[in-house]
Amino acid sequence: MTVVNSKEFATNQKKFYGMALNERVFIRHGKDTFYLVCATFEDDDEASDLADAMAAETDENVSADDYLKSIYERAKCMSK
Repeated sequence: MTVVNSKEFATNQKKFYGMALNERVFIRHGKDTFYLVCATFEDDDEASDLADAMAAETDENVSADDYLKSIYERAKCMSK
């Protein structure tokens, strides 16, 4: 486990991204702490699903219920 402040992270991002592949990396910014997570996608469909979910999350025209339903439907399709 490594804890760094936000200034050190900004200066050495490549180093900490590499560390996140093998250990937990926490970034402190003021009184908040962020956790750096490494996500690897084995297939382009998963990456595009994530991009769609992120776009829906920030779309003002998508209700919370519709957003949650889309996540549920994607999860059902992936488990088949």
